[in-house]
Amino acid sequence: MIKLFSFSRYKLSSLIAVLSLLLLMFTHRISGQVSSYSFAQSSGSFTPISGTVLGSATANTTTANLNSNVFPLMLPFSFSFNGISYNDLNVSTNGFITFGTTAPSSTNTTPISNTANYDGAISVWGRDISSFFDINTKSGDISWAVIGSAPSRELVIQWNNFRPNSSTVLTTVYSFSFQIRLRETSNIIKMIYDGGAYLVGNTSISGTTQVGLRGSTAADFNSRLNSTATEYINSSTGVANNSSQAFNTITAIPGMPVSGLIYTYTPPTCWVPQSLTGLTTTTNSADVSWVAPIITPLGYDIYYSTSNTPPTSATTPSIVNVSGTSTTLNSLAVSTVYYVWIRSNCGSGDTSVWSSQPTMVVTSCQPTTITSSTGATVCAGATATLSASAQDASAILNWYDAATAGSNVGTGSSFTTPALTTTTNYWVSASIVSSDMYIGKDTPVSASGNSAFTNYGLVFDAYSPMVIKEVDVYPMGTGTTGTVTINLKNSSGTILDSKTVNVNVTTAGILNTVLLNFTVPVAGANYRLVVDAATGVNNLRREITTGFAYPYVLPGVCSITAASFGANPSQSYYYYLYNWKVAGICESPRTMVTASIDAGCLSTSETDSKNTLKVYPNPFSDMIYLSDASKVKNVKVSDVSGKVLRTISKPEAELRLSELPSGMYILVLEMNDGTVQTIKTIKK
Repeated sequence: MIKLFSFSRYKLSSLIAVLSLLLLMFTHRISGQVSSYSFAQSSGSFTPISGTVLGSATANTTTANLNSNVFPLMLPFSFSFNGISYNDLNVSTNGFITFGTTAPSSTNTTPISNTANYDGAISVWGRDISSFFDINTKSGDISWAVIGSAPSRELVIQWNNFRPNSSTVLTTVYSFSFQIRLRETSNIIKMIYDGGAYLVGNTSISGTTQVGLRGSTAADFNSRLNSTATEYINSSTGVANNSSQAFNTITAIPGMPVSGLIYTYTPPTCWVPQSLTGLTTTTNSADVSWVAPIITPLGYDIYYSTSNTPPTSATTPSIVNVSGTSTTLNSLAVSTVYYVWIRSNCGSGDTSVWSSQPTMVVTSCQPTTITSSTGATVCAGATATLSASAQDASAILNWYDAATAGSNVGTGSSFTTPALTTTTNYWVSASIVSSDMYIGKDTPVSASGNSAFTNYGLVFDAYSPMVIKEVDVYPMGTGTTGTVTINLKNSSGTILDSKTVNVNVTTAGILNTVLLNFTVPVAGANYRLVVDAATGVNNLRREITTGFAYPYVLPGVCSITAASFGANPSQSYYYYLYNWKVAGICESPRTMVTASIDAGCLSTSETDSKNTLKVYPNPFSDMIYLSDASKVKNVKVSDVSGKVLRTISKPEAELRLSELPSGMYILVLEMNDGTVQTIKTIKK
């Protein structure tokens, strides 16, 4: 009987340790944080430049009016953006610049929310825009110049005579200009706008534009926001990477940027560390490490918690002013998930912001132990029975053919090997399975469903080996019964287990509890539990937009992180599989147990004291004879590798082995009284 520990439905008992020996490590790369740049707005003057032209409008067509172009630009001095020094950048006609070796696509019109792999972006008027050619003697261009003297030079990139949208219409032409200015040494960023005016017509032009900064990913942003009910000049801090500023060329609210409007972004003096990583854990400690930022601070502050609520500037660190780039978190609880944040401490109260996303570490469970094991010595060609016992007599004993990984070859207090020809090592471990726990959304809120049945379900991380016992589904159909196929997949999409079950569809959205008993063999990220097929089912209930919140975390066991939306994960849905019943598996280290071969058994004259039996001739040609076949139950003929070539039940005195090629063979004689005689013989 498996020993079960008691857990509450939604959290582990603090008294019982039941879960993973293995650690699942999560790494979060922090390449600085543009969110830590300070923002200021001021009024000044727009000073146009006359510099090197990158591109000019040559006609009023989409191919000639500076629409969807990207220009590379070598910098006259090194500029540090988001903690990294750059000597070049890319200029987009769509109102922004980017850093890094990956240039933006020419059609990128959302530089801050876009998931492209550039290192960062500065967006002064980020949307689909274009210029014009020879309208009232004016034409558009993009140019750059350097003003001032080292070490306080300023690189100015100017979009001159641009429309606020992309258009080739000549009956209405609204023109305005804007600049990005990069200051040497201080690495301050300025965005400066000139006032706009109609050159032709007066038809209203309105929309939204992305303004601000983006880091190496769209998750790192510092954007501006105003609605159509707020003046452009009264923007606030953006709340998402797609936050934008509304504008209108006619209506005063939201209006357009006024001439001399200046946005200033100042980098922090203390930068966030990079690549915070969880390392080895024990039952009550965890090691973490990180990479120093471009400017090394005096030390680092660490904050960790069992809650994933991020710290603020007012949060007291758990560990203060750590020197070096690693530390150990001590006095942790067994089998518990901890979320870890880090910041730089530059002294005198100057600290960076906390890392934007936590690294997650999971302390090990407290497994039972193998207290004894017994090997065996047998003759070549015979099986061996190995045994073991655990500290907890009700633990499950698992037998493996390797010290790590390998295959599970048996369970139980004893294990009988295949026929052996060489001394072979096996390994045994002891597992404790927890009592039932529940994770995921309990029941549907939505009354609607979806009919996509290929890789639709949920994505989860396993912190330890575990069993998914049951899930609830709510099918909708027009008949009485149907089927649903549920698959367990690893991160590469390989199916680890599968089950097709009958479901009741007599009532729309009726509860069906599906028995799975799927084993997740090792800790790992991005497993999927998905519906891959259904018959007689029109839809399965699912949630969209509201009524759920990721992640669903079962400390020390697993975390449901997103919906499996076909080939992609999505946090905008909750698909199909409700109220998971799961159990954690806490497994001990493996202990080696040896099955040894007695070399003395290989004598060709070997006999059994109770069954004196002659096998002759030896060597033989085609026939071999048994002196008393009545004592023999079975004869197994094996090659020297132990592979059984032939089994002869109730043999006669004469064994015909003409089909065997020349070589050495092992005869295993299983006697009627249960004893075994092993004889080495040679075919000529």
